[in-house]
Amino acid sequence: MGATSSYDTPVFGGKNPVPMTLTPLKIDSGKYLVSVTSIYVDGVSLTLDPSLLEGGAQLSTVVPYTVLQTDIYNALAQSFTLKATKIGMTETTGHAPFKHCFASGKNIDGSVMEIGLPGNGKEVKWRFQGANMVERVSETVICLAFVDGGKIPNKSMVIGTHQLQEYLIEFDFSTMRVAFSDPLVLHNTRCSMQ
Repeated sequence: MGATSSYDTPVFGGKNPVPMTLTPLKIDSGKYLVSVTSIYVDGVSLTLDPSLLEGGAQLSTVVPYTVLQTDIYNALAQSFTLKATKIGMTETTGHAPFKHCFASGKNIDGSVMEIGLPGNGKEVKWRFQGANMVERVSETVICLAFVDGGKIPNKSMVIGTHQLQEYLIEFDFSTMRVAFSDPLVLHNTRCSMQ
């Protein structure tokens, strides 16, 4: 994502500001898009054909889980699975719509996994970690909360609501920029009532 600057904004009338990072916004046929140049898992760049990222990522409040083109999904799932098995998680049967699931009676700590979208010229990362990376489908099973969208989807990447929750996101249509925060839990606040 190409950052233009950052700023702080108070959350929900509070006095403590939450840092926000700005990036250019593109609107195409009513869809909100941000540029993506690379994807990282725990700081390691996934090896991807750059053409897969050319259309950017669509932000969606309708799609429940982030949908990725098959090659992007496979690279992410392979990297996630390697990290998960290293911390003692065992791969288990998938639970629709998820393909990669793991036996785990515990929650994943936010520091275990992260995906970043770096910027053009600057290292701006939008991190999805912990609960934004996985979905608990039973008491003993968690799944990678991303969906394989097929080889030729309409968009290579659609960021869904599961990944967007617990982030502050502001759209500035006058300057065609979008601002996003770190996970709000890092600032002792939440969007949801859970």
